[in-house]
Amino acid sequence: MIAFDSATSIPFDAASFDHPVVWFAAKTSSKPQMKTDKECWSIVSTASYACEKIEETPMQDQKTGAFIPQSPDYLTTVPGPELLAAFEEIVCDKTGILGDNALCKLPTHVFMDAQRWGSALPCHRHLRHESSARKVLSGVPYDSGLHPLAPTRIEEDSKSFLADDDLALYQAGDMMSNHTPGLEGACLSGMDAAEHLLAHFGLNG
Repeated sequence: MIAFDSATSIPFDAASFDHPVVWFAAKTSSKPQMKTDKECWSIVSTASYACEKIEETPMQDQKTGAFIPQSPDYLTTVPGPELLAAFEEIVCDKTGILGDNALCKLPTHVFMDAQRWGSALPCHRHLRHESSARKVLSGVPYDSGLHPLAPTRIEEDSKSFLADDDLALYQAGDMMSNHTPGLEGACLSGMDAAEHLLAHFGLNG
């Protein structure tokens, strides 16, 4: 999250990018009912950049597997500034998304916060061990090849959730889905599981 001391003049509230560092950015302060006198942006990195940072500074102890708490000092001196610099590069590039309307520079930022979310990069079940996109860091498999938003291609001819009707056990989510990982895959998995439950218990009529 970045807050600027004045308006940026960026003519969109959200966009995804074809960039090695920044995947997506949204003007948080444009949300309904959000009251602030600062223009705030949430910037999301690409999966490949995130994996690179996790590899440089692991999120788990190499020996015990214990989670290593995130340090604000690290987050606001390494990934935070790098994402901000990449975002400025994007909106100030006359050959990029804004064309001739590209900015000269971004206003001074007055607030910065950052967070690493390793669980946002699930290694989907379709990624076999030989996949070049599959990265195992500190024993945890990640997908370094996630593509920008809305990847709802079916990866395998199978259910998008797990179900055992005899035991009444069900699990849904993008890690179970036969769609590529992400919010859309998780939502579709949950919807499919809900339809299965309604049908199984005769409640869909």
